[in-house]
Amino acid sequence: MTNIDKPSKAVCWVVTGAGHFLRESVELMSRFDNVDVFMTRAAAEVAARYGVTAAIRSAARIAAEENDYSAAPLIRFSMGKYSVLVIAPATANTVAKCSLGIADSLASNFFAQAGKSGVPIAVLPTDAAEVASSLTPSGKIIKIRPRPVDLRHTDALSKFPGVALARSVDDLNAAILDFLRDE
Repeated sequence: MTNIDKPSKAVCWVVTGAGHFLRESVELMSRFDNVDVFMTRAAAEVAARYGVTAAIRSAARIAAEENDYSAAPLIRFSMGKYSVLVIAPATANTVAKCSLGIADSLASNFFAQAGKSGVPIAVLPTDAAEVASSLTPSGKIIKIRPRPVDLRHTDALSKFPGVALARSVDDLNAAILDFLRDE
C-alpha cells in the first residue's frame, strides 16, 4: 500500500479500548504522515496489553492519552486542521454512543465535533459481522459474536452522512485515502 501525497492537514485518529483490529489499525496508521493519535483510557490499557503503545507513539505526530472528555484538540476540527477523523478500532460502546448522538466520552465527542465541523469520518467497528476471528494479546485466535443490538448500532452509523463505515482494515484504508484525495 502506498500513501498519497502528504496532505496539508492532519489525520485525527482515535483509538478506543478494543483489541480486535488493534494491531492492524496501528500498522495502518503508521503508513500515513501527519497523524495525531488520541487514546481513550481503555485504549491505553489495551494497547499496553497488546504491546503496541510504542508503535502508536512512533506512528503519531502527536500521541495523547485521554485526560478529560472535552479535550482541547476538539477545536482543531472547526479550525480546519484535520482532513479526516478515524476511529479505529471502535468498540461497540463507542459505536452505540455515536449512532445515538451521545457525546459524553473522548471518542464520541471527537465524532460529534468532526461531524458538526464537516470533517469526514472513517470508523472501523469491532462489531461489524455476525461472527469474526480476533487475536488475543497472547496470540490466540478467538471467535467473537456481537449482540444484535451492537450490529444495529453499526448499521445505523453506516447511514450517517459524511461517515464511512469500514468492515475491514482494507476498507478503512480505502476510506481514508478517498477522504484525503477529496480534501
